[in-house]
Amino acid sequence: MKRPYTFTFFLLMISTLAWSQADLVVGTNYKLNIQRKNSAADAYILQNANYSSGSNTLAWDTSHPSFGLRGIRFNYQSGIHFYANSIQTAAGNTFTPTTTFFIGNNGRIGLGTTAPADKLHVSGGGIIVDNGGAPSIFTGTGSTELNRYLRLVNSTGLGTPSGLKAGGLLVADNFTYANPAKGDMVVQGKMGIGNTLASNPNNHTLIVGGTLNTTGLYVNDQLFVSSPWTITTGKINYSGEVAIGTNLASNPNNYTLAVNGKIGAKDMQIENSSSAWPDYVFEEDYPLPPLSEVESYILENRHLEDMPSANEVDKKGYSVNEFNTVLLRKVEELTLYLIQQQKEIAQLRQELEQVTPGR
Repeated sequence: MKRPYTFTFFLLMISTLAWSQADLVVGTNYKLNIQRKNSAADAYILQNANYSSGSNTLAWDTSHPSFGLRGIRFNYQSGIHFYANSIQTAAGNTFTPTTTFFIGNNGRIGLGTTAPADKLHVSGGGIIVDNGGAPSIFTGTGSTELNRYLRLVNSTGLGTPSGLKAGGLLVADNFTYANPAKGDMVVQGKMGIGNTLASNPNNHTLIVGGTLNTTGLYVNDQLFVSSPWTITTGKINYSGEVAIGTNLASNPNNYTLAVNGKIGAKDMQIENSSSAWPDYVFEEDYPLPPLSEVESYILENRHLEDMPSANEVDKKGYSVNEFNTVLLRKVEELTLYLIQQQKEIAQLRQELEQVTPGR
């Protein structure tokens, strides 16, 4: 018997609130719709209803005829939807909002998507990192080396992505390609700087669309000296090694100029690199070896002493400067032998005339 009085009291309370506050509405298409409008035509709605997708949702929306719709919806099947757009929807109407920020029931966050594939998924835009002076992305906290990768991939399901590891950058299709040290960068593929790889008809590994400034450049493990050619008043200077008709790899004697062929010139000036030019042969104390020793050496070695053998010349060639020095010494020694023999001949002739005068 008390129920009619209780129900009557409840209706009286609701009608009083509706009359006095004008912000509680019962009997609409929603289970519960609490809304309020102000003089600026803003609508504040707290509703427990089913919207077009058929999912049970608790929503808090605001709408304005000029500025559009924004709000938050709690969906027990998917997660929390945040939205803000310029859709002009009158208060009390059913609508399906476009979610701009989403927190899924699985803890994943989506920006521009309600189906994030990982902990944070950004769709349809980019990320700006700006913390003042040094924008950073950290893979961990503390001072301990974590040896972690920051993966830069084109698919969350890719098993062999490229990545950033412990201060070193690796751009490759798998982590096992290289292990760059801190501050080092290893690129498995090709790199374009100031240019696109599409304009790379020769398939260069590195293509630079601009000026390259370096303190040293190695080509096939050979240092290519920066700016080796210098030109001054018509004179050309080169600071490295030059090979003509051959390559520097087949330069075992480290020639500054290696020529596989003939050199034509009207004259050639050879500068002596040693002070031992053989004028000392004509000094009085020079130990001129007797001809018997010279003969013994020739019979044993088949070449003059201090002169290169045929076998040595075949293997290493010979130095024109050194050869000319030794050759001149031999000529000077030969001159001394001739002078000595001439004296001996003159002495013998004098002795012969004394024995047989008049002949």
